Amino acid sequence: MASHSIRNISELFTSQVELSGHRPALGSIQKGSVRWLSWNEIAAKVHHAIIRLRQAGVSQGDRVAQWAPNSIDWIFADLAILSLGAAHVPLHATLDTSQLVDQISLADPKVVVVENASELALTLQPKTLDYAELGFEQVSKRHELEVAASQLATLLFTSGTTGQPRGVMLTHENLVSNAIAVSEAVGSDTNETRLCFLPLSHIYARTCDLYSWLYRGSKLVLAESRDTIVRDCQLAKPTVINGVPYFYQKIAQQLGDAGPGALKKLFGGELKRCFCGGAAVAPEVERLFERQGLPILTGYGLTEASPVISATRHDDYRAGTVGRPMANLDVKLSDEGEILVRGPSVMQGYWQDQAATDEAILDGWLHTGDLGEFDGAGHLRIVGRQKEIIVLSTGKNVAPSRVEQLLSGSPMIEHICVVGDAEKCLGALIVPNPDAIRAEIKRHRLWVWSKKRAVTHPQIRQLYRTEIDRLLVTASAEEQVGKFAILPRNFSVEAGELTTKLSLRRKAIAGNFAAEIHAMYADVSGRP
Repeated sequence: MASHSIRNISELFTSQVELSGHRPALGSIQKGSVRWLSWNEIAAKVHHAIIRLRQAGVSQGDRVAQWAPNSIDWIFADLAILSLGAAHVPLHATLDTSQLVDQISLADPKVVVVENASELALTLQPKTLDYAELGFEQVSKRHELEVAASQLATLLFTSGTTGQPRGVMLTHENLVSNAIAVSEAVGSDTNETRLCFLPLSHIYARTCDLYSWLYRGSKLVLAESRDTIVRDCQLAKPTVINGVPYFYQKIAQQLGDAGPGALKKLFGGELKRCFCGGAAVAPEVERLFERQGLPILTGYGLTEASPVISATRHDDYRAGTVGRPMANLDVKLSDEGEILVRGPSVMQGYWQDQAATDEAILDGWLHTGDLGEFDGAGHLRIVGRQKEIIVLSTGKNVAPSRVEQLLSGSPMIEHICVVGDAEKCLGALIVPNPDAIRAEIKRHRLWVWSKKRAVTHPQIRQLYRTEIDRLLVTASAEEQVGKFAILPRNFSVEAGELTTKLSLRRKAIAGNFAAEIHAMYADVSGRP
């Protein structure tokens, strides 16, 4: 496809329809098998959705919100909204009622599209359409509209790790340029089959799975749910997947010490590429995937950059790095080591927040807030978040994300949050892997009568002490974890402790577990 002539997502889509027509393109898993739709069938459903949105009063420049989990209908609605020149406001399916109302109020959409209107237990000012009302019936008449590259394409509310929602404004040029750049950076293969299980309401899956698929003209299969990914791999036999570190961590725990070829077999037997974004991968997990012949190809980005800033090619893999910057971006480090980005995928700004926009984009450069370094071959390595640096009472600065990265590879750890500001040493709040805890209790025949006793038993604590010391053997003195608490429950999105991509919200975690942190540092029985 001639990428230089593509101005908007609608053209990206219609060009592929004209090129590939009757080829199978989009798969959904139903009753134990993959059901395929051709490019022509997708186009017919999208054009009918355009008609219904127009009948609902949607026109160019309006905003249309969508609150629903992944589905083929989600994709039809997205393409219809963008083809109309309206701005898509995808709302995470996991939002609670107050968050949903707040974001709809901020976006002020003309229409809210939902999976099932009867499930929306809210009184909303905008008109609500469900998928049944959109219809998605086949029609032959095409509806095309001139949509400028600079037209607002999507408004994404991202609270990141701070908890304060901001609306990131991305244009058609932002999305198209990034989808094409990342496809060409990692290799564009029209024969690939990609299994998508990350939420399409997040820009990572939307650009790297959905819009990259439009550009490639390949096959995209939607997983039935996050709980069925491994089974869905057996059905779809993907050649490519995109995941986040937590997913690969769980796969590594499931795989254990399995022999060569076990990982590829687990993923359906055809997998050739494992891409990852969202955070750093634990070294132990990286090594396991390397041994299995499927190295995790980590990239780096953020919503404000549409999102990919750097990516790793299969033939240019360097463990511990996030690859090289996109060819169409300028990437440099400030004097303090902050990653600065300039180029066509950098956002238009924050919705109705000029002050925040001016703070984030200075002289055309997006200030990411992330600290990085380049190796001699030009590969980028993420050091930490500028605003998350822990300053110990000794005056030493520590990036907690690096310590968490080292520890999260343990099969005994589900999640971990490192704390310690103004303390003499680092501390860690550990969410244990429940299966690992149960196995250790059974193996050592421990007398445990409750969940609380399981996480406070001296032998269990000693096992975690040994595991922490083993994983941090190469870390510096200030990166050693002197205190830790094993928590009786997991961090959650609902409690505001995790983002939708499962990144830590440190402030919320510190607040919710303030008593545990106080008790951890008050305990004089452990290390100083």
